Amino acid sequence: MIQRFADSSTASFFTISPGNMIQSGLYLAFLLGFCSSIDLNDYSVIIIPMGDDTPLRSLTRPKLKQHTREQLLDRLDLELNDDIRETVDVDNFDYERAGRSRKDADDDDDDLLNEGDDKIVGGFEVDINTYPYHVAYGNNCGGAILSEYWVATAGHCSKKTFIKVGSKYLSRGKKHKVAKQYVHPKWTAKPKLHEYDYDFQLLKLAHPLRFSENIQPVKVAHMEDMVVGKYVTVTGWGNTEENGAYSDVLRAVRLPIVAKEKCQAVKFPYFQKTLTPRMFCAGFIEGTKDACQGDSGGPAVSGGRLLGTVSFGYGCATPGSYGVYSKIALVRDWIEDTTGLVLD
Repeated sequence: MIQRFADSSTASFFTISPGNMIQSGLYLAFLLGFCSSIDLNDYSVIIIPMGDDTPLRSLTRPKLKQHTREQLLDRLDLELNDDIRETVDVDNFDYERAGRSRKDADDDDDDLLNEGDDKIVGGFEVDINTYPYHVAYGNNCGGAILSEYWVATAGHCSKKTFIKVGSKYLSRGKKHKVAKQYVHPKWTAKPKLHEYDYDFQLLKLAHPLRFSENIQPVKVAHMEDMVVGKYVTVTGWGNTEENGAYSDVLRAVRLPIVAKEKCQAVKFPYFQKTLTPRMFCAGFIEGTKDACQGDSGGPAVSGGRLLGTVSFGYGCATPGSYGVYSKIALVRDWIEDTTGLVLD
């Protein structure tokens, strides 16, 4: 049971009554799971029952920078996802093309996540210093900082003149001018194996970013980082429900990478055995968590490395489907050739 009540000296605080979970050893997992859904910075005190025979006692909130939300969630994964095993390299996600499936002209395309059509559903609010590589590209796409001059985003995000950095609030981020956009040359190729194949774009900034606690680059993943069952953290300012309003506060959601067979079996358009090696899927078949409107190009990160950027999906957290991400490890050479960077 969870109760929330006001106090004259603090914003609010919580009591948590997990019952037999204390004795069963699942209490830590319960607490971490609970804490993942609230912003601990908003509260001064958490009150926790320690056992059947122990009265409630007040625990002063520790300094949160010693235990970030990312660290708490990583610990939660270890305790609650023992049944998930990291298996083969996702490059064996070779989404071999067994035939391209497109919507008929009369079909409604509104459910396809395109630019301005992706969001964070089922996630939680976060601070920018936990994900300092995240940027807004214009007001309806995201991106990831690669260096002081370069940002990675999705090829389908139309050209914008600026990015915003350094704030958890979309409306307060500092603007930096984009000097030039470099869309992957095969994004515009015709014919293509899939409408969203090679969905990559690099942005060169007019002036260098000044790195700080809230502005930092992220490393680009290698193929060995692509592992089925691994959790990625996806961040964005997109909608928090399908066709809902955009969020002004940065949000994050953690999603497991899904094996190719499961994703290829999705019955919705743009899946159905047409996904390519430049794509990987992540999410839950129940559809409880996902990216959505406004998150296109946003980073999917694990272990401090950029594994992908938000590409497309069918609806938002739609049961029976997954989100699809562009696999950035497969274009490391293109990134180095375009930017002159030497990737770690």
